[in-house]
Amino acid sequence: MERLEYPAGAVIFLVGDPASKSFLIHSGKVELRRGTGDTNDRAAQLGPGEVFGEMSLIDERPHSLSARAVTDVELTAISRDEFEHVMSLTPHDFRAHLITLFERLRVLSSQQSGAPVIVRPTSKTIYVTIHPLTDLAASMLPRGGLWIQKFPFRIGRAAMEFEATPPDANDLWLKDSSPYNVSRNHALIEIEDGEVLLKDRGSSLGIVVNDCQIGGNSYDRQMTLNEGDNTVILGSFTSQFQFRINVQLI
Repeated sequence: MERLEYPAGAVIFLVGDPASKSFLIHSGKVELRRGTGDTNDRAAQLGPGEVFGEMSLIDERPHSLSARAVTDVELTAISRDEFEHVMSLTPHDFRAHLITLFERLRVLSSQQSGAPVIVRPTSKTIYVTIHPLTDLAASMLPRGGLWIQKFPFRIGRAAMEFEATPPDANDLWLKDSSPYNVSRNHALIEIEDGEVLLKDRGSSLGIVVNDCQIGGNSYDRQMTLNEGDNTVILGSFTSQFQFRINVQLI
């Protein structure tokens, strides 16, 4: 853990910044805002003993709020890796409760940080299947591809033998090795308003969808998948985690 000090008025992080640490306030006050400037709405003001940025321990998504020191503040920061190391010492039964809690927190956070999602009924049934395009991808999917039967469907990197088991609930775990193309929480497939969306979950390298990048260095964080076949690469353009996602409306 890292001890940090910020003077009054200092920006701790902004909306859209990569989220990698959670902060505990020891002294002073911190303001959370929904935008990047003084004219934006204040979401909360926090004081000693309170925590902010905690979703960085669960997701790799960019910050959905900005944080600024109202007074001089002293903080302790804990990284995701440090948190997972602590969680590796937690009894198995308790970890199961944490996984469920984290999933509920993730959903609650997405509802609070953005506009409400309006899902309109569609008369068509949507079928989504994932097929491999490389030998590596084929080694991680069932023969004949994977039919997705629950949404949202989360994809992320499985822990290596020397890593702590991540306190997450991905639906598809991909085995990767350093230098990693796949992040712990990388992609999400969701149905919204009768469309199939592929969303980046704050991954390091992003996703290539039909030759267009989302996430990573791109400001775009999601893309609507076309009816029929879609080419999806997790990580860089040269990554071997290449898939064909087929969308059928029947």
